[in-house]
Amino acid sequence: MRKFLISVALVSTALSAAPAMAQDYGRQGYDHRDDRRDDRGDWNRNGPNRPAVYNLLRQLDQVDMRIQRSARRGVISQREAFGLRRESNQIRARLGFRGRDGLSGREFASLQFQVNRLEQRLRFERNDRDGRRF
Repeated sequence: MRKFLISVALVSTALSAAPAMAQDYGRQGYDHRDDRRDDRGDWNRNGPNRPAVYNLLRQLDQVDMRIQRSARRGVISQREAFGLRRESNQIRARLGFRGRDGLSGREFASLQFQVNRLEQRLRFERNDRDGRRF
């Protein structure tokens, strides 16, 4: 009988401790998700809106047309045009890959920076007048 009472006491203490162990203490108190400062524009939690993504794609299309036009006119060599087109296709692939689950503000800013850098490279290649890649 004594063993039975001890085992019942152990089971009852284990069962009474189970709800305390099941509590999620991480949600109480400080929430790290509040650190995102999107009200000041520092980091956009929701990511870019649809017109911003379409504007980025339009910029990329314009760069592609300028690369094609410059290569056709002979301002840049075919080799330079190939390198610039390859970088444009890589940016487009990154946009498609990252955009599957939705873009964050940082990912969008990174892609925007890459498009701007591609435009700079095109201007540089058009003005270097050497006909080869750097």
